[in-house]
Amino acid sequence: MRTKQPAVGMLASVIAATLFASSQLAAQKHDPYHSTLYFGTGLINTPVAWVSPTSLDAWISAAGKRLPFYSDNADASLATAINTNIAMDIHFLGRVSAGVSAYSQNPEYGFFGQVLALRDGEFGRFLPSIAFGVRNIGKYSHEDRFMVGHDITLTDSAGYVETVSDYYEPFKTNVTLFGVATKEFSFGAAGATSAPSMSVSVGYGNGLFSDDGDHGDNYNKSGTIVKGMFLGSRFSMHPSLNSTLQFMVENDAWDYNAGAIYDWRGLSAGVYLTEIEEGTRQKGTTNIYNFMKFNFTLGYSGNIIDVSRGVILRTRITELTREMNRLRLEITQRERRISGLEVTLRRSQAGELADIAKRRSDLESEVQAERDAIRAAQQRLEQLERGQQRPPATPPATPPASAPETQNLLTSPLTASY
Repeated sequence: MRTKQPAVGMLASVIAATLFASSQLAAQKHDPYHSTLYFGTGLINTPVAWVSPTSLDAWISAAGKRLPFYSDNADASLATAINTNIAMDIHFLGRVSAGVSAYSQNPEYGFFGQVLALRDGEFGRFLPSIAFGVRNIGKYSHEDRFMVGHDITLTDSAGYVETVSDYYEPFKTNVTLFGVATKEFSFGAAGATSAPSMSVSVGYGNGLFSDDGDHGDNYNKSGTIVKGMFLGSRFSMHPSLNSTLQFMVENDAWDYNAGAIYDWRGLSAGVYLTEIEEGTRQKGTTNIYNFMKFNFTLGYSGNIIDVSRGVILRTRITELTREMNRLRLEITQRERRISGLEVTLRRSQAGELADIAKRRSDLESEVQAERDAIRAAQQRLEQLERGQQRPPATPPATPPASAPETQNLLTSPLTASY
């Protein structure tokens, strides 16, 4: 039974967080490719001979496909009816890409990689890009082309255990090898990054590209051109300066697929129809093959260094914003404190001015009193000074009669001798 596990929810959360921590890819000569349904960059389900020329460019994507595992689809929950997977792909040194993919909700997982041996136009104008790669490196060796060969079953004794049904046991698809060649064509000036472009790819692989588990038409009724051979084409255009719209058609060695993906500043959304040649009618109640299916993808592409710098910058901005908010709050509080102090100061000044006015009045009264006292003293002094400067009084014309003793005193010998 296929059930939704917490790991898928965590990976989806990582994608959502990574989306709010984004930066767009650097401009390149040809438009970058986006993640395939299950593995690294390419078309819908097929690889292309392309590796980003910028080291540490990365792609992360989530894809979904409706696969009816129940005989009665009414019993199927959304997590069971929609098989989802998540993949991450990182490119190095313009030549190598590597990644990991979680194939379903169980989850099953596997690693993949690619080496670009020759870049388009590197040794001749007409030579295509050539790359060699590998898919499904890991312990899940019985995967089919929908990557659902392994399952989990609930047991009474051991709980959930990994199982492989008899149908998928014959598949031997781990370490799937492939080679692919891709040629790009631009419809604008040489080197122009906004001109429409087109690419054609053709390749061959074993395992996932050719192993049908000996099921024949039950696994794939029609669509194979040559066993193991896949091919496809992409047309890319720019609706705006920061967006890209790409249309793709392919044959993934099993089926014909077509769809479109829209990218804006590294955020992408794609819709695809797979197994177009089979028609829309499901063959059998539990058969998941040989009928057309609707697929969707959501993804993000960016450079790890740019993202890390952006995260550091956003962290610094957050710190500075918090510091600014703290300073604004402190300034507001201090302004309120200053306003309160100014009110108190005005009140104090008003009280002090009243006391000073009273004291000044008292001092002025005392000074005036002292001045009045000085003035009175000066007047008295002047009076005294004027009194000393008066001439002696005129003696009377007839002296008054003297007493006999006085007369005798005047006629004494001492007076006569004088």
